[in-house]
Formats: sequence, C-alpha cells, structure tokens
Amino acid sequence: MTGWLTRICSKPSRMIIGLMSGTSADEVDACLCEISGFGPDTRARVVHLASVDYPSHVRHLLTHKIGSLDVEEVARLNFLIARVFAQATLKCIEEADYDKSDMDLIASHGQTLAHFPDTDRESLPVRATLQVGDISVIAQLTGIVTVGDFRPADMAQGGQGAPLVPFADYILFRDASLGRIVQNIGGIANLTYLPPGCTPEDVIAFDTGPGNMVVDAVVDMLTQGKQTMDTDGKLAFSGTVNRLFLDHLMSNEYFAKLPPKSTGREAFGQQYTAEILDEYKHFLGTSGESWDPVPYLEDIAATVSELTVQSIISSYKSWVLPKGPIDEVILGGGGARNAYFVTRLKQELSKLNPCTKVLTHQDFGISDKAKEALAFAILGNQFIGGMANNIPSATGAARPVVMGKLALPW
Repeated sequence: MTGWLTRICSKPSRMIIGLMSGTSADEVDACLCEISGFGPDTRARVVHLASVDYPSHVRHLLTHKIGSLDVEEVARLNFLIARVFAQATLKCIEEADYDKSDMDLIASHGQTLAHFPDTDRESLPVRATLQVGDISVIAQLTGIVTVGDFRPADMAQGGQGAPLVPFADYILFRDASLGRIVQNIGGIANLTYLPPGCTPEDVIAFDTGPGNMVVDAVVDMLTQGKQTMDTDGKLAFSGTVNRLFLDHLMSNEYFAKLPPKSTGREAFGQQYTAEILDEYKHFLGTSGESWDPVPYLEDIAATVSELTVQSIISSYKSWVLPKGPIDEVILGGGGARNAYFVTRLKQELSKLNPCTKVLTHQDFGISDKAKEALAFAILGNQFIGGMANNIPSATGAARPVVMGKLALPW
C-alpha cells in the first residue's frame, strides 16, 4: 500500500476519473483528467467526458420517493448506483482510448440521499449526510482504486460537509487582480467567491438556494411527467411573475441565514414544490378547497424561476459585495443553459455593476458538464497526496481536513 501511494504521488502527472451525480439525479458524469502537483500548484486538464443516464425507475426513486425510501431500498440503491458509476467509468476509459491499467484513481462524489448539515433536531442533535454508490463496489467492478464519501470528515469537525467544489474553484479560477464568483446552478444553486489575490482562507462559498430544482418539479408535476424541465426557460419567459407570491417565497428563513450554509432536497424538493402549488391559489384570491393549477403553469414557472434569480442576487448583495468586488461571474451547471436565468442574472448584475462580465466555464477551456466531476478528481488528487481538501471558511469546519475514504480493488 505504501509503495502504491509513493509511486502515484511521485508521478509527474496522474490519470484520475472524477465521478459526479448531482441533485437533479438524471445521469452520472465521468471525467478523465490529467492532474499534476498538489495544493496551489495543482494543474488539471480534462481529457474526456462520458455520461450514463440513470435507469428511469432509479431516477424516479431519487426524485419522487427520496424522502420515503425504506431501509432495503437504500441498501439496494447503494449497490445499484455504484454499478452505474462503474459503468460510466468504463465507458469514459473506452471512449478516451485508454486502458484501465492507465488509470491511477477514481474519485466519486456519490449520489446524495440525505444531507442534514444542522443540529436542529432535538432527538438526534448531530449533523449527518448520506451519499450512496458504494466505493468498494466501484473499485471491484473497475479494478481501479477508488476514493469517495468526502463529506463526513468535514462534518466531524463541525462543518456542513458542503459545498466541496470551492477547493477546485480556488485551484482553477483564482486571479491576482479580479474578484470572481463561480456560480453553479444545478438542482441547488451555489456560489464560490474568490476575492482578488485570495488565499484559501479568503474564499467564501455557500448554497444560495434552489437552482433548477423547483422549476423542474413544477413542470414535472403540472405536466404529469410529460415534461421534466423548463427547456431554455421558455415557460418562464411566457409567464408573468407574481410579485406578491415571490415576496412570500423570498421570506423563507434560509435566504437570510448567515453563511456558511448548505441545503438540498430536504428543504427545496418535492414537498416544498407541492406546498408552493397549494399556496399559490391564495395569492390569486381563489377560494375553495379544489383548484386546477395547470392553467397557471407558465406564471408559476416564471415566479419560481425568478425565485432562483433573486435568491442568487440577494446573496451577492448580502454576503459577497461587502467582502470585495465582483468583476466576473462564471456560470455553470444546467441552469447556465436556461436562457431565463442567464438573461435575468445579467440584467440584475448590471444594476450592481455595469462592468461585471458574465462568463461560462467554456471561456476557461472547461466543459460545463465536466466541471463538477473535474472538481472531485482534484479532491481525490489531494486525498492521495495526504493534503487537506476542504475549505473551512466555506463549510464552517474547525480546521482543514483530508476528506475521503479509500477502497482497493485487490
């Protein structure tokens, strides 16, 4: 074991596959990266990206039944999802025309089933998280050493166990003279703020609130699954924002909560969306127990999409601008392909600073789909180097720690 680590760490560069499946739970991304160095000297290059869709019944469990899975379903999903992760890994290696023996490491985020970053439950006052996709199964099916389960070490030191990507954002996007926000809009939206000339201690990062999650759920519910998202923001553009209802949604206590903070489906998932649809009628002045929200699909889509925009902008005003300038905003995640989000964010940013540039990961030579999987490859690289890979200023941990666990294929 010691010899294996010494050999890998002494190589000029390492071939690492990062695996990522986000809160949208639609597919697994496998990103083959060539990485050299450690810490601030890390350099990473994307070699190839491959994706594998979750089987429809698995995605249904992860999106519609996630809060009511029984113990057997959780246990079986742990193994089944690991098989999908292994499949994505092998597909990536084959498409890139490499051999398994060329790979040094797999670094897997896993699929989040539950994330409870606070200690606010009286009967069980402890932080907890659960990512499934067992790393031993991945290692055995691929024959490649696998690192995963990154969050618990940070949480054991009093952190939120999220966000984890800011370490990679620091490696990839820090600049000596520019203040940059790396804004991801996935199922949940999160930001990393990199002040000019920052050190890891200067980085600010947190979840701003819902990204695509709520509007996707609204569309899915009101079309009875015929559509699962607001493609290109077309529904939002066609609708009218209900300003009174938007103000009500923005009064959610999460948005005023001080960072570091993180959130997920537990706060903004299916139950939250169902409550939105139930509450909307009161802001229309509709009385009676039964009503049909379907005719209001476009207006509801516009309103919850604007919730994403305003919660992001509010975060900038409250927590970022007091710390430094916003010269550039780098958009990523599925929301970066939603024209409504992009258009409205540009409009709101121009009010804060007309000179702020809005960019994407592609402007830095990184495929948007590859970004988060690349981030976990970087975290895995730090792990094998025995170096800290969390950012305590982002997670709230008491100190830097080496996050991750190791599974061997032999």
